[in-house]
Amino acid sequence: MFMRRSLLGLILVVALVFSGVCLIINKASIGSTADKNDTEHIKNNTSNIIDPNNHHKIINYDEVKAIWVSQFDMSAIYTEAGRQRDVEDYTKKVEKMVSNICSLGINTVIFQLRPNGDSIYPSALYPTSKYVTDGYGKEAEYDPFAIFLEIAHRYSLSVHAWINPLRCMSETDIALIDNTYKIKNWYLSEYGKYIVAVNGMLYLNPAYKEVRELICDGVAEILNLYEVDGIHMDDYFYPTTDTSFDSSAYSLYKEKGGELSLADFRRESIDALVNEIYDTVKAKNKDILFGISPGGNTDRNYNELYADVAKWCQNKGYIDYICPQVYFGFEHETRPFDQICEEFSDMTESSEVKLIIGITLGKAYDAHRGAEDIWAGTGAKEWIENKDILVRSLRYANGIKNCSGVAIFSYRLIFDPLSGERVEQTATECQTFLPLLKE
Repeated sequence: MFMRRSLLGLILVVALVFSGVCLIINKASIGSTADKNDTEHIKNNTSNIIDPNNHHKIINYDEVKAIWVSQFDMSAIYTEAGRQRDVEDYTKKVEKMVSNICSLGINTVIFQLRPNGDSIYPSALYPTSKYVTDGYGKEAEYDPFAIFLEIAHRYSLSVHAWINPLRCMSETDIALIDNTYKIKNWYLSEYGKYIVAVNGMLYLNPAYKEVRELICDGVAEILNLYEVDGIHMDDYFYPTTDTSFDSSAYSLYKEKGGELSLADFRRESIDALVNEIYDTVKAKNKDILFGISPGGNTDRNYNELYADVAKWCQNKGYIDYICPQVYFGFEHETRPFDQICEEFSDMTESSEVKLIIGITLGKAYDAHRGAEDIWAGTGAKEWIENKDILVRSLRYANGIKNCSGVAIFSYRLIFDPLSGERVEQTATECQTFLPLLKE
């Protein structure tokens, strides 16, 4: 694990090589696909990326045009031939990626930092992710996120650090983790309590204060190391309805006089986690945003994942924005796109919480090879038979009166991460979707 001094040195070198002292890129000078209008558009919608004291000024846009960049979007860029990619080559590929993102009119990147109880950046609390080094038990040679963040901020992109706080790695993978990390120590000493296996994967149990403290410490670590503009939490809450998952915690709660049902006990545990992350973020800087991206099935969120999304939207102290994953077509038999959008619009209508609609290119990508939307019932063939669903979705979201923008999943469904070229599978949908996104 390298020292902070080395990290700062690396960031300085990268900054000198690629930007001089640019606050905002005024020219696409690195072989980018972003033209002058793209960067000028972003520039004109951002005021002073750096404050007079030479500190980064938080960037968050009134109209959000976001894209998720997951570990799967980045894995081929992070590694080559079984090890971390050469830093110079990695930096060039990130430059191309960020340039491509700007060419779409995107102004916000939601970047995965904590995919599986691990860390994309060098962390004192979590082991280095296998996506960075092509396997657990290896240390990174440089900090890939520091490079991405520096380049993204030069383009005036808002960057939200994306975490999956409860989902961890497999039991096979955790065997490779050093015992000094809490998740490994808990696996050895608190298995079935703090950390629990479900279908071969490990999950942290939010009922325990110690678990929530580790998660919040991890958030604080990100905020102390990096000048990110937001923290973003994904849709993984409780992984199962099975009562055995937290039987010890619930039994102890009942012994102490607790009266909540198991379902309400679980919802209270998730509420506590969300509130504590929110407080951690605001303790660092009140302008940094905290948002959550739940699934689009509100019934499942509440009754199976134990996430009381409506409560977070309608009460202070939980979130700044909600970004539901409305990954459905208009002909979905039980959850058509427009109906789900309206559910979340109603949830946030009288609230200070901003609504951002999550849209996926995944269904269009799968339809290219003839795959049906297997959960859509009578709408199973919609994505195969229609090539205007994405543009209609975007148009509908833009028409919701209290909607603050959209988030697109994900980069690799538009561009090949290695080559930087457009992918064939979503090309037809993108012909109409992307021009509207850029308006």
